[in-house]
Amino acid sequence: MNADPNSIDVWEAFLDPQTDYSLPDFAAVTPETLLTAVHTATDFAHAEVAAIVADDAESTFFSTTVRFESASVPMTRIASVAAAIESNHLRPELTDAISETWELLSATETEILLNVDLFHRIEQVSVSDLNPEDKRQQELTIDQFVRAGARLGEEEREQMATIAAELTTLENSFSRALQLDTRELAVHLSEAESLAGMNDDQIAAAANRAAERGVDGYLLPLNNFTQQLVLESLETAQTRRHVLNNSMARGSRGGEGDTRTQVADTTALRALQANLLGYPSFSSYAVDNQTAGNPDAAADIVSSLINPAKAQLDEELGLVRDRYGLDDVAPEDVKYYLAKYRADEFGIDPDEVAKYFEFDTVLTEGVFRAATGLYGVTFASYDGVTAWHEDVRAYEVTDVNERHLGLILIDPYSRDTKRGGAWMDQLVPASRLTGLLPVVTLSLNLAKPGPGRPTLLNPTELTTFFHEFGHVLHGLFANSTYPSTAGTAVPRDYVEFPSQLNEMWRFHPQVLPHFAKHVDTGEPMPAQLVDALIASEKFGQGFDTIEYLAAAMLDLSWHSLEAGEHITDVLSFESEVLAAAGFSPLVPPRYRSTYFGHIFASGYAAGYYSYLYSEVIAAWVSEWFESQGGLNREAGDAFREAILAPGYSVDPMSAIERFFGTRPDVAPLLRRRGLAEPVTEVDGEDEEEETTETESGAASAKWDHPNHEAVAADLAAAGIDPRIEIFDGSTPTATAAAEALGIEVGAIANSLIFSSAGGPVLIMASGSHRVDTAHVAELIGVDSLDRASKELVREATGQVIGGVAPCGHPGPIPTYVDVSLKDYPVLWAGAGTPNSMVPLTYEQLLTVTGGKEITVVAEEA
Repeated sequence: MNADPNSIDVWEAFLDPQTDYSLPDFAAVTPETLLTAVHTATDFAHAEVAAIVADDAESTFFSTTVRFESASVPMTRIASVAAAIESNHLRPELTDAISETWELLSATETEILLNVDLFHRIEQVSVSDLNPEDKRQQELTIDQFVRAGARLGEEEREQMATIAAELTTLENSFSRALQLDTRELAVHLSEAESLAGMNDDQIAAAANRAAERGVDGYLLPLNNFTQQLVLESLETAQTRRHVLNNSMARGSRGGEGDTRTQVADTTALRALQANLLGYPSFSSYAVDNQTAGNPDAAADIVSSLINPAKAQLDEELGLVRDRYGLDDVAPEDVKYYLAKYRADEFGIDPDEVAKYFEFDTVLTEGVFRAATGLYGVTFASYDGVTAWHEDVRAYEVTDVNERHLGLILIDPYSRDTKRGGAWMDQLVPASRLTGLLPVVTLSLNLAKPGPGRPTLLNPTELTTFFHEFGHVLHGLFANSTYPSTAGTAVPRDYVEFPSQLNEMWRFHPQVLPHFAKHVDTGEPMPAQLVDALIASEKFGQGFDTIEYLAAAMLDLSWHSLEAGEHITDVLSFESEVLAAAGFSPLVPPRYRSTYFGHIFASGYAAGYYSYLYSEVIAAWVSEWFESQGGLNREAGDAFREAILAPGYSVDPMSAIERFFGTRPDVAPLLRRRGLAEPVTEVDGEDEEEETTETESGAASAKWDHPNHEAVAADLAAAGIDPRIEIFDGSTPTATAAAEALGIEVGAIANSLIFSSAGGPVLIMASGSHRVDTAHVAELIGVDSLDRASKELVREATGQVIGGVAPCGHPGPIPTYVDVSLKDYPVLWAGAGTPNSMVPLTYEQLLTVTGGKEITVVAEEA
């Protein structure tokens, strides 16, 4: 068999030879051709792996690692075809073939990644002469095998294979059941009076959906979320209750559409899978190779917003009650009254606003124009493409140098055979290894208008359109050698950043005037309406944030189960988690467990927090673009080259820090969500902060926390002046602290608590280093080092993550100090709370901690 992944025979059936793109011919996809294709792809992979293992020559990067990468390309291509069909237009005759495809692909991938002989060959590859991208590819490949279980014993590897197969079956079953129950729970209404508040186009669309199903009256299909968009319009409380009840009942009514067994079994198996790999929970395993690094960091960012969001929600509901004379607001009424208040307070008629957002105009004069202005790329219709449905439109993208860049397939409308929500996929990832140009897809679920009627977007749909196009650009700009690291193949808690960033252009004054034109008159949106629309966006953010945080907390809680735990009462567990975290039943989570497709069928397990984590970066970078003048081609080109194009061929956060010179902080996110005051410039000279004198005479902000007193006492006992500084805001990361102090991040002495055999170990590490736990464990003579839980940190230090000090603890902690800290004449360490720091010399740090000097990163050979 030819080792070129682009030459295998299966593509003769699936590719359209008339185009310049490696585009599947969806008209040729039948159960028979699909299964033939997947068997051809898996046979190719098996043959290539056998050839790599049988090769007697020395393992080299190109003969082993690159050949392994090539071996998986046909499987990836088939997976992309199957995903496009399953999510966009799953015809009944293809359902079984799609399930069989996923099971065969999963089984083959698992078998290959657990092939010890192949893994040993890859491990033997020398990296000494590799360029940075190839070296990273080698490291990522080894990590892929390790995370699959390649280093486990034979019995454990067999368990891993069994678990992987069962999880694939469960995920497919969850997806099928949810799609079935979502369809069956579409709200059927007989009387037009029940639809009061909906506009004529919405009512016509509901009538059309009923006619398509062969029933009388009107049908309101359900979207993915708990809260349905139509709840904002429906004036009848009974209809609102009907809609929300149906939405929240999905997956929990018994029968073929019930998903509770899948939820229970999936979470139990994932916990067992993580345990076999040495992790305490699946969340620890899943977040370990993400940007956040550990589940505590993920949970902390979720927890940090709960109180501000609650306060915002309370204020919003208070305004609603006062304005409309309500004693109470039921869960089904919250969205309605928030939307009503927004319309009344800001003078916005949702139907009138939608008339300024006609789909085709938004696409060409908004979405496309913003990309052209920022990156220089242009778009043109591309005819002759046979996609999965007649509604799909194709556009060819041309770069500034007139080079064809790739192809976009846009599928705007909802249908019964399409899953809910909106998404982007890489149908064909670009890479230098395959020589293929990218083909990316963008799927929405807009209501299809009647004949001759325009497609109008509400503000939420407008935001979604710009959001998904951010993913599209990430895929189009891919400039990686290897398809496994190209475009959007980045960590889950980073991948949403480019899409959330692209949302900034929807109301931007350099973009909005070009597309916000009345569908009937062509008149631009009045400036007063633009201002009101932008101002109104912040109202309701308390609600939106709370429902998101509740879902993220549910996700992390399900995946914090330990091996052996099997929660069968799914809804009771859900209620207990939400109540313990302080969430009110008034605002249900964005997804309940039984229809949380992101985490049980779409690869976001223990990763739903990623939208928030990514938004921290997006909000920060959007303010950077504003500081560059908005649609600035020079800034856009530099951003594209340094941040978007590399994909995962470089470490994403390292690329961010190199390009911007710092790591983004959370303040812009709070401003974006209306949870903090906007940045304002203060005229005149800086006012002197009030200071107090410590016993040693050092000037310091007033110590207002017992932890500061404990730290000061230990410092004084060591003969060190306790010059603790208190900041207005928290500085929970080394980057945030360095920025606040105006120093290099390497001069931050991070106090990191690890767990070894259940006890605490304190590592004082430079802010420029990430602790190599395997290396340090070997140096200090322990079996392993794991990031300590929040509970262990509090017990050992009396402090919290983000505010741990090198001293002031209830008792002694074994401590080790990063020798690279001696390069800085003055170090800054935490002082017991996230908003405090204390300056020390390297010698003082050694004295007060009694720490032993070590290297925290292994030196390269």
